[in-house]
Amino acid sequence: MPVTQARSGTNPKVSLNYPDGSSIVRCRELPWTPWGMPGTSFKLLHCDDASGLLVILLRVDPGTVAGLHKHFAAAHAYILEGGFGYEHGEVFEGDYIVEAGGITHQPFTGPKGVTMLGVTFGPIGGFDDSGNLLGVLDIEWHYQAAKANGAANHIQRQSKAAAAAH
Repeated sequence: MPVTQARSGTNPKVSLNYPDGSSIVRCRELPWTPWGMPGTSFKLLHCDDASGLLVILLRVDPGTVAGLHKHFAAAHAYILEGGFGYEHGEVFEGDYIVEAGGITHQPFTGPKGVTMLGVTFGPIGGFDDSGNLLGVLDIEWHYQAAKANGAANHIQRQSKAAAAAH
């Protein structure tokens, strides 16, 4: 088995992509991109069209009540700063949470807001008060929003045809 040796001397401000699909993302260097709800922004870290995997940093302003939304697949998060509450209780800095696929809820942030590392395995749908679907935040939405903000140059995507073949 070939072994890759650690190396030094890389630029700490430039994200790196490798032919084997590995990458190093310089998160501090990525600009925040407005997300799908008022008072929110994100940094796109990774996406995989074949599996539906999406990894983001998500920041939500203090005192924000999220719009009613549904997770079409499971979502995981590690709370880096602040916290939020919802029907299952509150989560705080240092907590890890798993939200089951299929849940519909409306979380809220406290006085510190929240910054989290989020991992989703499918899209999120936003709804109005009457239960009508307003929009869907999927991999394509996140990628296009980040790209328009100059925050997706580090993302390596397969073509949709190649992703569908997996």
